Amino acid sequence: MSNSFSRYRHRAPQWLQLAGCLLAGLLATGIAWGASKLTVVEAGFSLHGDVYYLDARLDLELPAKARRAIDDGLSLRLDYEVEVVRVRRYMIDDTVVSLKQSFELSYHALSQRYLLRNLNTGAQRDFGSLDLAIAELTEVQALPVLDAEYLEEGRPYEVRMRAVLDMSTVPDALQWMLFWVDDWSAESDWYRWPLQL
Repeated sequence: MSNSFSRYRHRAPQWLQLAGCLLAGLLATGIAWGASKLTVVEAGFSLHGDVYYLDARLDLELPAKARRAIDDGLSLRLDYEVEVVRVRRYMIDDTVVSLKQSFELSYHALSQRYLLRNLNTGAQRDFGSLDLAIAELTEVQALPVLDAEYLEEGRPYEVRMRAVLDMSTVPDALQWMLFWVDDWSAESDWYRWPLQL
């Protein structure tokens, strides 16, 4: 009797062993899923008429499982955040304009197309592959940012831009997944350049 008691006394309950195995499996899966990488490769302003326009290019790397999650219903949201500030030597920089341009990328299972929607304007385009949609998403061309009349001649200005990726918007059926694993969200460093008038 004492031998059988000592034999079971050192074993964890079966449900606890099962829970431990499940948790280890989920954590291992989370590690294997990897992280997204987001970098502003280049950005600049061009003046046409009296308006400054932004041109920019990002490098966006999504792990394979994040790409599969988009096919399963997860939405990708990308925000371009742009600031133009007047640089001041002895005081905090003065923000002239702060702009956010937002896009949402999702998969439409019925049409088997990837939908890219500009959340600021409501304009939408569709693509036959995720790579084509991402290529369009990460290339900004001639985005109007600022009227030249707001800038004063002879003052120093700096433009700052970054991109923020949010991949935490999922249908209810997939909410449990983001509790256990990384949601693949990411943000780039600020990309800065002086604005010469």
